[in-house]
Amino acid sequence: MMTRLTILPLIAVLVAASAPLGVWAQTGTQLVITVNFADRVRPAGGSYYIAFNTDDAILLGPQSDSSNWQSYVVFRGGRFFFGTVPAAPFRPFGFETIRPPQPYTSGLVLPDGRTLRVQVALSALQTGPPPPTRVKVNIVTVDDLLRPIDALGRGPDDRFGFVTLNLFRDTYVAFTDPARDARDPGFDITGGDIQVTTP
Repeated sequence: MMTRLTILPLIAVLVAASAPLGVWAQTGTQLVITVNFADRVRPAGGSYYIAFNTDDAILLGPQSDSSNWQSYVVFRGGRFFFGTVPAAPFRPFGFETIRPPQPYTSGLVLPDGRTLRVQVALSALQTGPPPPTRVKVNIVTVDDLLRPIDALGRGPDDRFGFVTLNLFRDTYVAFTDPARDARDPGFDITGGDIQVTTP
């Protein structure tokens, strides 16, 4: 079961950030998302998605079947990509054939081999003139046929397993995910955190 652990002042978040944020040439408010897995991240056999939604009119967050996604970062084949999702209707994961994601340089696999970290500018998630006030985030792993392996919460069928970040008050949100709820430990999400910062 996913739990929110703590909310810290922005200054503590800046001190706690372990990756050199200067390697990403981005400006404005940033989200730094760190995701841990039960085993080493696999270079083949599937993909790792971090899905975003900033629409307050949608009650549910990004789902494992790609519904309610507005944008995403994906790690597959040893490379990171950033994509946006066309307006509905679209079939699950079919948006990739309509608008392929672009190579993305603001992601890395940490030295332990079990952790992904990406930095995303809040402006890249913005879909209209007003800046977003909330960001809903889900982590989804899929196999080569785009069938979900794991997602936040009690697995890919948990419709409420996403994390909601309130940008008026949250600067750090940690999340956990049940271990051993995926058939391959390299795609089994165990937890992570989201930090809000300004370079």
